[in-house]
Amino acid sequence: MRKFILIIIFFYCGLAYPNHSERIQDSLTTPVKELKYDDRQDLEAPIFSSRTIENLKEDRAFDYTEKPAEENWWQQFKTWLWNLWLKFWRWLVGDYQANGIIAFLVHVLPYLIISGIVIFLVWLFYKLNPGATFFSSSKKSEVFFSEEEEIIKSKNINELIESALADKNYRLAVRYYYLLILRKLSENEIISYEFDKTNSDYIAEISTSNIKEQFRKATNLYDYVWYGNFDVTETDFQKAQRILTSLENHLPKTHE
Repeated sequence: MRKFILIIIFFYCGLAYPNHSERIQDSLTTPVKELKYDDRQDLEAPIFSSRTIENLKEDRAFDYTEKPAEENWWQQFKTWLWNLWLKFWRWLVGDYQANGIIAFLVHVLPYLIISGIVIFLVWLFYKLNPGATFFSSSKKSEVFFSEEEEIIKSKNINELIESALADKNYRLAVRYYYLLILRKLSENEIISYEFDKTNSDYIAEISTSNIKEQFRKATNLYDYVWYGNFDVTETDFQKAQRILTSLENHLPKTHE
């Protein structure tokens, strides 16, 4: 039985390594080189002068010491940060040697913290949305909204209109007249005035169709005059005044 098993093993080895026998045969037939030793008796060790030895020491070609690569500022910062992190853990848990899951957490936790900070900053930037404020402000009136709100809530707009007409600043007079209309609409609770709303927002808030249509016409005129950046003559102001006065007459009377 043992002979049968050995025969099967040799047969399998012959199939798996068909060239094995050839390699064995080659190794047997390859002549072994004879080692030769220098057995001369008149050999003497070379003698080097101290000057020659010093020159060899100063020769960089014979300097086989491995110098550590110099770290740049980023690598130094990461090393300092990592040492600071390890000091924190030593202060927290003492000389306890972390292993297993604890060691894994010690190495992974800094990256999780950094990722959390980055995600928070992205979320905060998205909520504040400074880009939208910057780009939207360039499309609005040259007069700041805080100034517009102050005019509507606390100024005598009729006096401002008269002062602009006295200076023949008809473009500014049209603006003041339009702000007067916004004040009266707000006082009669036809619109809810807020300085950051657009004129289209106010049109959508007006429920009375007649006032809505006249306000739409007045708004188109105001946008044309105020945002057009061209000279407005007295004749142009009179045309605008007729439209604005017609809208004002349809509003309930208020006292400034």
